[in-house]
Amino acid sequence: MARILFFILLVGTGWFLLNVIGVSIDPRGIGTKIQGREVIVDADQLEARYSVVGSLHETYMLFGGDAQQRRNSITHVTAAGLPILNARSIAAVHPDFHLCKSPGAKQAMQHTQTLSFVAADRTALNTLVEALDLFEERLQSGGERTCISVTGAPISLESVKVVENGADLTRDVAGAVKQTRLVLAQSVQIQDCQPLLR
Repeated sequence: MARILFFILLVGTGWFLLNVIGVSIDPRGIGTKIQGREVIVDADQLEARYSVVGSLHETYMLFGGDAQQRRNSITHVTAAGLPILNARSIAAVHPDFHLCKSPGAKQAMQHTQTLSFVAADRTALNTLVEALDLFEERLQSGGERTCISVTGAPISLESVKVVENGADLTRDVAGAVKQTRLVLAQSVQIQDCQPLLR
C-alpha cells in the first residue's frame, strides 16, 4: 500500500511540475552522444554533428557568459574565457588587469576567447552553469575572480540538420560559430583565480 501511495504521489508531482508550474523534464539527459571521435547533439528540432580534433585541458578566467538553454541551440553554454597562462603573464605586470581601468585590460581582451561548450553530460553542464552564476555573483559584490578548468576536446562543426525533414542548415549555422572556439566539456572544475595567477 505504501508503494502504491508513493507511486501516485510521484506521478502527481510530475503532472504538477509539467502542467501547473511549467517545469520541463528531459528524460533523454542533455542530448549529447559521443561515438568515438564524433559528437552528436540532439537540440530539439535540430541535430548537430561535430568531430573531435584533439584533446584539451585548459583553465580559463571567466569574463562573462550565457548559460540559458534555448530551443534548438546546438551548444549548451557560451563563455568569454582568458587562458590562465595569458592571465598569469598579464598579471605579472598589471595585477589589476581584470578591471576596465587597468592598462592590462586591453591585453586581456586581446587574448580572451569566445568559448562555445557542448557538455558531455549533466554534471559538466551543471558545473558550467554554476561557474557562470558564481562569476555574476562575485562581479556584483566585487569578490574573487572565477576560473574553470576544462578537460575535453576541441570540436569542429560538421553538420546541422532539421530532424523532421533532413534539411541541411550547416552553411547557415557555420558562420555563426566561426568566431567561437567549440569545446566538448567532459569534466569541469570551478577554481578561484588568484592562486592560479602566481
